[in-house]
Amino acid sequence: MNFEQIISNFTTILYPALLETLYMSFVSTILGFLIAIIPGVLLTVWDKGGLCENKVAYNVLDFFVNIVRSFPFIILIIALMPLTKLIIGTSIGTTATIVPLTLGIAPFLAKMIESSLKEVDKSIIEAAKSYGSSNVQVIFKVMFVESLPSLINGLTLTLIVVIGFSAMAGTIGGGGLGDVAIRYGYERFNEEIMIQTIILLLVLVQIIQLLGNFLYKKTKR
Repeated sequence: MNFEQIISNFTTILYPALLETLYMSFVSTILGFLIAIIPGVLLTVWDKGGLCENKVAYNVLDFFVNIVRSFPFIILIIALMPLTKLIIGTSIGTTATIVPLTLGIAPFLAKMIESSLKEVDKSIIEAAKSYGSSNVQVIFKVMFVESLPSLINGLTLTLIVVIGFSAMAGTIGGGGLGDVAIRYGYERFNEEIMIQTIILLLVLVQIIQLLGNFLYKKTKR
């Protein structure tokens, strides 16, 4: 394959698919994080030694989160097709894929938030409480701030996982680089497109990881 053909493939096929992958991945991660904040915080404060310890409530919520996390993503996409069609109007396409991606990644983000918040030094929490801070203030003005580097690490890993999930969604018409790999690389036996897609995914993941590492170091004190 000559250089002109590589450029042609990128501009006409791979670049639009790359934009679709970025769109699906970033929007899903942001929405998933917003959904995960409440269960993540509740798992933290309800656990043993938390601000509002409640063993029964913690076990129930933790069980539910783990149940949702156990679903293989490809099965989750199929299971959520009726809901996706109800919300978006269709069950296939780039925007439609955001629904299962968001709901599929939210439980992982909830556990990530729980893990990050639990890393905050207890003495810092006690100091904030001694100054009269409410539980809400302690959570959002102390714990989230102190756990920011860990949250960035978790979000970086999550975004990379979502990119993998979005590629998987290409098997059922989800769009993005996964869809290109299936339609051109697999169904049409176009090895050049397949190789270029793989390289593009590898480069994308490396860039995201490097950016995540940079932000982690900037926020780490």
